[in-house]
Amino acid sequence: MSELVFTVVTESPQQLKNYLRISCGVSAGLIRRIKNEKGIYVNGKSARTVDMVGNGDTILLRQSENSEIEANPALDVPVIYENEDLVVFDKPAGMPVHPSARHRYDTLGNFFAAKYGELVFRPVNRLDKDTSGLCLVAKNSHSANILQGSAHKIYYAAVEGITDDSGTIDAPIARVAESIITRCVREDGRKAVTHYKKIGEGGGCSLLEIRLETGRTHQIRVHFSHMGYPLAGDDLYGGSREKIARQALHCGKMSFVLPMTNEEITVEAPLPQDISELLQKKGNTMKKIASFQVDHTKFGVGMYISRIDGDVVTYDVRMVKPNGGTYISNPSLHTIEHLFATYARNSEYSDSIVYVGPMGCRTGFYLLTRNDMTGEQAIALVKAAYAFIAEFDGVIPGLSEVECGNYLEHDLESAKKDVLPLLEGLENYTAEMLNYEYHF
Repeated sequence: MSELVFTVVTESPQQLKNYLRISCGVSAGLIRRIKNEKGIYVNGKSARTVDMVGNGDTILLRQSENSEIEANPALDVPVIYENEDLVVFDKPAGMPVHPSARHRYDTLGNFFAAKYGELVFRPVNRLDKDTSGLCLVAKNSHSANILQGSAHKIYYAAVEGITDDSGTIDAPIARVAESIITRCVREDGRKAVTHYKKIGEGGGCSLLEIRLETGRTHQIRVHFSHMGYPLAGDDLYGGSREKIARQALHCGKMSFVLPMTNEEITVEAPLPQDISELLQKKGNTMKKIASFQVDHTKFGVGMYISRIDGDVVTYDVRMVKPNGGTYISNPSLHTIEHLFATYARNSEYSDSIVYVGPMGCRTGFYLLTRNDMTGEQAIALVKAAYAFIAEFDGVIPGLSEVECGNYLEHDLESAKKDVLPLLEGLENYTAEMLNYEYHF
């Protein structure tokens, strides 16, 4: 048995069925089914669809449900988000969504039946058996109707080879003759558009963030195979299973509007271990560009890239005065680091910031970013953070021993003065100057 509850908000009385259709988005078919079951109530009393409702009235729709999927309580699937209308699962690889002749008891549907009793299993998005990640399931037919086609998904895939930094694949997809499963790119196929951005490299693979403009069967797998970059593990479309036993595809982020409140939310599922380990295997692209055992006095105010590790770029943000001059004081440096981190976490680049912290010496600090941040943006972030510090007049946040470790001593006034020449030093800094070899 499932229930929907609505509180009437209206300036003048309306007919119940009109209010449900227009203001609540309940389909005519659902209203008809619940009416036939005598499951409509207003303020706790049985009601007809022709009755009038007024502001503040409470409408209850009660619908009997009958799940035909057999429950399997031995299964376990993580729940990422849940309310009375829907649930989002992090489906593991190897688990089908729906039961079939070959998978009668080991599916997400079997787990749902065990967890939610008689509720009907209504998946809003479907994933292949070997694709992991977010699967949105409605708990009632009204929510299923509202959510259908409205969820925006981001996929992550490890493809074989090193792709361009970003791109769009616009290639029609059709079914391979005499096959009910396999698809291919063909001129007479249905339009299919895939957008991608490379967010990392490792193990001879590229890690891509993917947005679909269309939703064709096997679209991601077919498109990247067609481009010469099959998904790792996807032997149906030319990938190798040498390093991973399934297609390296994961639905990692999803946004949708809650049916009853119209609130938009975003949920995420972390990259699974097998894909993460794939990117760390032999052949990864970790590159140490600069030696950390350098004569720091050769570097004046500025920053340079010292390391690239997969999709993470390490910048050395230098504060040492040129020609072996005096370093800024420890209390000033600790204050600059702390306020810089505060600014970065709340800036427009927050999603690209991995870490801000000390080098272990008084020459500056480390700034670690995702490689989706350009060199120009990294320089702009440092300039903006220094300007923020120069004008900061508040209480420095987070100065407990847990947050600061051994760096409890701070000096805001010195920090505000010390960032001014740093700003001047970066005034004409360019992305070319981020190259370590530029300084020699």
